[in-house]
Amino acid sequence: MIERTVLTTLACFGILASAGIASAQDADGDKAADSVGPPEGTRPADGAAPPDGAAPPAEGAASGARWPRAVIARPLTLPKGLAQVGADFTANNDFSGLGLNVVGGYGITDDFEVTGFYGFALKEFEIKGNLDVDLGYKLLRGAAGGKLEAIARARVGYSIGGEALLPLRVGAQVQYNVTDKLAVLTPGQQLVFSLEETVAMDGTSGGRPMFFQLPVAVGFQATPELYVQADTTLATIKIADSANAFIGADSTPLAVTATYNAVPEIDVIASIGLNLTPADPLGVGDTLTFLVGFRYYAGAL
Repeated sequence: MIERTVLTTLACFGILASAGIASAQDADGDKAADSVGPPEGTRPADGAAPPDGAAPPAEGAASGARWPRAVIARPLTLPKGLAQVGADFTANNDFSGLGLNVVGGYGITDDFEVTGFYGFALKEFEIKGNLDVDLGYKLLRGAAGGKLEAIARARVGYSIGGEALLPLRVGAQVQYNVTDKLAVLTPGQQLVFSLEETVAMDGTSGGRPMFFQLPVAVGFQATPELYVQADTTLATIKIADSANAFIGADSTPLAVTATYNAVPEIDVIASIGLNLTPADPLGVGDTLTFLVGFRYYAGAL
C-alpha cells in the first residue's frame, strides 16, 4: 500500500532530513556557538563576513560553529570533511517485524553530501536487504535573513533480496526557521517513480508506478539539546500506475521524532509512526511503527 510505504519512509528515513534524515536539517554559515554572531537559528548568507571582532573558529575546534548542538540551527548537508555513522532499530506494532538500518554519510564539500543506508530484517536475520544512496546538493542557503535553506536531493537503491532496483526519489528538502525554536519544512522525495516494472499478486505486471507526494513537517527546538519533529504527507497524486491519496480522507500518516544531542558528537533518536486513517480492515494500532537509533559525527564540529 502506497500510504503505508510513505509512512514507513517517513518513520525510518525522514528522520535523517530532520536530524541531519530526518531527517536530515543540517551548512556553511551556521550561527556561531559563542555570543558573537547572528541570532540563534539563522543561517548567514554564503560568503558573508563574520561580525566585527569575531574570529573564525580554529581548524578542528569543536566549537559547534559548523555543526551546532541544536538541530534546528544545523545546515541541511554535512559540512566538508564531517562524517556521520549510525544505526536505527525499527519495529512494527507487535514487534513481530524487527529491522536494522545502518547509516553512513560524508560532506564532500560544504554544499554536497552523500549518505548511504543499508536496511535488513533482524528476526530471521535476512542480511539480504535494501541499499540506498542519497545525494544532497545546496540550492539555497542563508536566504530570508538566514532563515531559509533548500537542498536538492536524489535517492536510488537496490533490493539485494529481491534483485531489483528500488524506486528513484527526487525532490527538494526545504527548511524555514520561523524563530530560533520553530521551523517548517518539507523533507524532500516529492517525486517517486519505479525504475522496474512491479508484479501484481496474480503474477501480472503492475506497471511502473509514478506519483508526486507532498510531505511536510514542523520542528521544535524544545531545549538546546532536544529537538522534536512531526511529519505527515498531505497528498499522494497519481502520475502513472498508482493511486491518489489525500490526508484525512484516504490516509493520515504521522511520525513524531525526538532527537537528543547527548554530547556534541552524538545524537540519540526515537520515533513513533502511525496512520490515523488506515484502510480497512486495519486499525490504527496495526499501523504503529517504532524506531530508536543514534548518529555519531566524526570531524571538525
